Amino acid sequence: MADDPVARSLARGIIERLRIQQPDEIDIELIAGDLGLLVERRELEHEEGRLVRQDKFGIITVAESAYRTRKWRFVVAHEVGHFVRHKRVNQLDLCTGADLANWYSTSGREPEANAFAAELLMPDVLFRKRCDRKRPSLKDIRALADEFQTSLTATAIRFVQLAPEPCAVVLSRDGVVARVTWNEDFKIGISKGTRLTNRTYAGDIVAGTPVHDFLQSVDGEAWSSSPWADKYDLHEHSTSIGFGTVLSFLWHSYR
Repeated sequence: MADDPVARSLARGIIERLRIQQPDEIDIELIAGDLGLLVERRELEHEEGRLVRQDKFGIITVAESAYRTRKWRFVVAHEVGHFVRHKRVNQLDLCTGADLANWYSTSGREPEANAFAAELLMPDVLFRKRCDRKRPSLKDIRALADEFQTSLTATAIRFVQLAPEPCAVVLSRDGVVARVTWNEDFKIGISKGTRLTNRTYAGDIVAGTPVHDFLQSVDGEAWSSSPWADKYDLHEHSTSIGFGTVLSFLWHSYR
C-alpha cells in the first residue's frame, strides 16, 4: 500500500492551518473552497471524479452516483489531493472507481491522492487515539465511519493502518479474496485470489448462510495457508456490502 509522506504532510498542514479539532469540523467542500476549488455534481459516465485546474484555481466535478453514499466526500478529498500534491499536472484529470480504490499500489499519482484523502478525512491526530480497542471489530469501525462521515471500507483500511492491535481487512468479491490490507503486527498471511470456504464467516455470507453481526472465532488456517496460521487465535467480523462483495475484519491477539 502506498504511504506517501508528502501527501500526508500536505493534508496534515491543512488540518493544522484550519485548526480542525473535531471530526465534524472536516467540511470537505469548505476546505476545497478555501484552496480555490469549486465543487459541483453532475452525471458522469466513466469516472467518479474530475479535476480541471487553471493556475491556483480549479473545479472538482463529482458523479451524481457518488452521492448515494458517503463516498462523495472521499472523491472530493481525492481530487483536492491531486490539486495540492500534483501541481504541475494541468490537464483534465479523470478518476475512476478503480483509481479511488487503489490503496494497494506502492507508487503513482492515484495512490498518492488516496493517501492525501485518507489523512484529510481521517487525520492521524484525531483518528489514531480512537483505534485503541482491546477487541476491535466492525462495530468499532462503523462507529468511526459515522463519526468521520466516511465509507465503511475506507474507515476499515484507515483503522488497520493506525490500530495498535494486529488486524487486517479483506475485501472479497464473488467468494474470492480481491484485496487485503494488514498492519505490521498481523502475522497471518492472506493471499489475493484465495477462494473463501464455509470455514470462514465471509464464505457463509457468500453461500447465503445467516451470520451473526459480531466478532467470532475462526481457525487461522481457514483464511491462510501460512504454516504458522494455527498458532494464532483468529477472530473475524464479516458483513455484506452489496453486489457480491463482503468486507471482513480480522484480528488476533499478540502472542
